[in-house]
Amino acid sequence: TLTINTGSVVTTSKVKEKAASRFGVPKESVVLRQDEDVLDTWYSSALFPFSIFGWPNQTDDLKTFYPGTLLETGHDILFFWVARMVFFGQKLMGRLPFGEVYLHAMVRDAHGRKMSKTLGNVIDPIDVIEGITLEGLHLMLEKGNLDSKEIERAKAGQKQDFPSGIPECGTDALRFALCAYTSQGRAINLDVNRVVGYRHFCNKLWNALKFSLRAFGSEFKPNATEELSGKESVVDQWILSRLRAAVNEIDTGFRDYDFATVTSVLYNFWLYELCDVYLECLKPILKDSDSETLSTSLNVLYTCLDTGLRLLHPFMPFVTEELYQRLPRRTSDCPPSICVASYPENAAAIDSQLEDDFAFIQDVVKATRNVRQDYLAPKARPQVYYVCSASSVVETLKKFELAVTTLGYAEKIHCLLNEKAPPGCAVATVGDKCEVHLLIRGLVDVDKEIQKLESKKEKVAAKLQKLSEAMNVVDYATKVPENVRQSNEEKVRLNETEMENIVKAIERFQAMQRE
Repeated sequence: TLTINTGSVVTTSKVKEKAASRFGVPKESVVLRQDEDVLDTWYSSALFPFSIFGWPNQTDDLKTFYPGTLLETGHDILFFWVARMVFFGQKLMGRLPFGEVYLHAMVRDAHGRKMSKTLGNVIDPIDVIEGITLEGLHLMLEKGNLDSKEIERAKAGQKQDFPSGIPECGTDALRFALCAYTSQGRAINLDVNRVVGYRHFCNKLWNALKFSLRAFGSEFKPNATEELSGKESVVDQWILSRLRAAVNEIDTGFRDYDFATVTSVLYNFWLYELCDVYLECLKPILKDSDSETLSTSLNVLYTCLDTGLRLLHPFMPFVTEELYQRLPRRTSDCPPSICVASYPENAAAIDSQLEDDFAFIQDVVKATRNVRQDYLAPKARPQVYYVCSASSVVETLKKFELAVTTLGYAEKIHCLLNEKAPPGCAVATVGDKCEVHLLIRGLVDVDKEIQKLESKKEKVAAKLQKLSEAMNVVDYATKVPENVRQSNEEKVRLNETEMENIVKAIERFQAMQRE
């Protein structure tokens, strides 16, 4: 067998001439046989959309599945593969092979560099899924074909990027991360730490379902349909509105191939709305509510979990299937697997007014927590007074009283309209119509707090003095690098802000002493 490279143009005559010359025989005695199993890569890819269905035979598969709907590929082979598929499809089949082409991004390392064995920055998906130690990464280099100098350079790169190796992240977290990264355009700068963050998100899903199953108990049977009872609380109504918003935004995102938005909506709904807000608001209901209120809220929770898992399934098929199997079913003819369950779409309109009201409530809760964190121990439950300048604000606060009390970690809240709060309060503002007055008198030792703040004030003043001396040396502007000067200016700004806050806190405590 003789393989001959004849250059860019291949002809039978040229091949015979080279073979005759090689073997020293007459050209006429050379017999050529083309291998039946060899086809140029680009031509085989050009035929791919229809050759896999039995072409040139007019098979049932060819009639049914050609043309396709969507081709997913990389922009780097747009001409090499995609254009040739179009040419051959039109020429041999008379139709385009697909209607749309989705171009995925190219994966680079966290610093935006192309992955290279010599840099040691190649990330094997299996290593991200299963995890690998730094020593394991080094061993993979030694099994390759790099020379000793390149291996040492690559090891240094691995040690810099993965000092503790790559932790086990799982398939779902990696898939979710790659889809979330699509907003970066034609290149993905893959940071393994972000994938680790999505692994923690998977843990959050597990914990949310574990909490919910405990709340359901062994006797819980969800309603046969998602139809509301009309007895849902305002927080129940809010989470259902946010669920409908998520369904609609995800539907739009899929239609636009905007996977970054879809993953962001899913992440925000599960983490910041369902877990951080709704499940927290459920805790007092689980303890003290009557059976009808509890049953209503549990059915709302079930709807959120069932729909939320189905929404998340395309990105995290394994964890969603596992959790779906643990949920009770509405009826005996429900799908046995989330794989064959219907995907949520065309949700009803959201309740805009309710969502606006709750957005204000979340601002109130945030201000309350900030004040509480500044002055009180974590387990303290203070009385909180909300001084309002409009009756509509008071009504909104009272409507969401349970949510404000629960999420703000308050013992009790009081809504005041144009009245003064009692003395001994720490104060924060929420917009121009509401003030948060958190009663701390009796919960803190004022004299001790002032002493701590004075000590802290002295330390911050010393930092500012040291920075001032460093920045006022001769030729500071010309001899000190610009990045160092910028860093010093930022430190001055942060310390001055901290000093202002300390002075204000001291003044508030001194005012309490005088009251």
